[in-house]
Amino acid sequence: MIEGMHERARHVLIGHNDEQLMPFFHIQFKDRPDAVIPAPFSDEREKSIFIKAVRFSLKQFRSSVVNYAFVSEAWVAQSDHRPRKGDLSPSEREDKRECVIVSAGDRDRAMMKLWEIIRDDQARVTDLVEDPNMTADHFEGRLQNLMAED
Repeated sequence: MIEGMHERARHVLIGHNDEQLMPFFHIQFKDRPDAVIPAPFSDEREKSIFIKAVRFSLKQFRSSVVNYAFVSEAWVAQSDHRPRKGDLSPSEREDKRECVIVSAGDRDRAMMKLWEIIRDDQARVTDLVEDPNMTADHFEGRLQNLMAED
């Protein structure tokens, strides 16, 4: 699923000046059609509520969910500690990087991958470059391992 989400991001972003990648979930089920759920958050409160609802739904339908994936544009920045109250968000930091991030998982494991967004001098996306050093254990966030048991 991760590669499918990556290809969708490439298709939407590369070579376009004004397109943004709409965040969305793709959930595959054993016994029903796939669900594709747009996630147009307008603020952090909405994002938090939406993610809690998806996490709850994935757990409720756990026996029939094969896997899920979420894709979005994001800002990321390196940190040498766990997030603390008062820390700047990645979007506010000087060392931020603009990326496409995919979070995916099933009942047994979760993965995340990140591709840095490369832009030309006219702000068009020209490439998405994978950062092989950024693996799931380097990320902290609400979208990590949505099917994990509490």
